[in-house]
Amino acid sequence: MIALDRNPSDLKVQQFISVDLTEPQTIDAAAKKIDGEIDVLLNIAGVPGTVDPEVVMRVNVLGLRMLTNLLIDRIRSGGSVTHVASIAGAQWAAHLDEVQRLLATPDYAAGIDWLRDHPMDSKRSYDFSKECVVVLAKQQGKWLRERGVRVNTVSPGPVQTPILKDFRDSIGPLLDLVTRETGRNATATDIARVILFLSSPTLEWLNATDVQVDGGFMSGLVGGWVKLN
Repeated sequence: MIALDRNPSDLKVQQFISVDLTEPQTIDAAAKKIDGEIDVLLNIAGVPGTVDPEVVMRVNVLGLRMLTNLLIDRIRSGGSVTHVASIAGAQWAAHLDEVQRLLATPDYAAGIDWLRDHPMDSKRSYDFSKECVVVLAKQQGKWLRERGVRVNTVSPGPVQTPILKDFRDSIGPLLDLVTRETGRNATATDIARVILFLSSPTLEWLNATDVQVDGGFMSGLVGGWVKLN
C-alpha cells in the first residue's frame, strides 16, 4: 500500500509520498516515485467549498485527473480505479454541457485557464467539482475497460469527519436535512467498506457507475419518503 497526501499519514503503509494536488509539478514528481504495477487506485483527497474556488477545482478535479492519467498505464489488467465524489454532484446531468467543456481541456494548465474564464463561487465550485468527478469516471469507463481496468465513483452524503463543520458552513441547512432524514451521518468506515467492495476483482462487470452512499437520501427524494421541509 502506497499513500499519497499533502501531510504525512499515520497509516501503516509501505511508502508515503508527499503530493500537493494544487501544484502540478508535485503531482508529476509523486507519480515518478511509484514503482511497479498498481492493483487499485483510490482517489480520496478532496476539499470543501469553504476554501478558494480555484483550490477546490485544483484538488477535487484537475489534480485527481492528472494523477490518474499519469498512473493509468501502470494499473494492471483486472485492476480498478475509484474516485470519491459526493451526492453534491448528483445534478451532473443538468450541467453536463458545462462539465464536459471543463473535462475537454487537455491538461492541468488548460483547466485552470478555463476556470478563470468561468468564475464561480465557493458553493458552486464544490458541487461542480463533484459533478465533474462523476462524469470523468463515465468518460473513462470505455477506454479503461478496454485495458481491463474498471473505474467507478463513490458519492457519500455527510460523513462524520473533522471537516464536517466546513461542509456544513458551505452547504448549509441541506446537510442537516440529510442527517435528519437518514438518522445519522456516515462514518469513515461506512464509506471505506463500499470503496473496498468496489475494489474487488470479482466485480468485473461493475464499471463507470456512481454509487451513492448516503443512507438512501437521494433515493428517498424519488421514493417520496424524504421531506424537504
